[in-house]
Amino acid sequence: MAGSRGPMPKPAALKLLEGNPGKRALNLGDGVNPRIEIPAPPRHLGKEARKEWKRITPLLEELGLISGLDRTALALYCQAAGRLAE
Repeated sequence: MAGSRGPMPKPAALKLLEGNPGKRALNLGDGVNPRIEIPAPPRHLGKEARKEWKRITPLLEELGLISGLDRTALALYCQAAGRLAE
């Protein structure tokens, strides 16, 4: 890249993992911020798993902790909770 000096700056999350050696304030909002949304539940979920999906997703949305990227992990959690309930 012509005109740039020195190495590219490290992402804030990496600086945090390293203990923030420069002790400067970090802007952790610079990372990936997917849109907050409740994904559609997979069709293969059982009855108890669907109940858990309907229970937990509004809570996660309220806290801003859910996006479309979380569908698979959430489905695995709900399946496990559903099996436990059964």
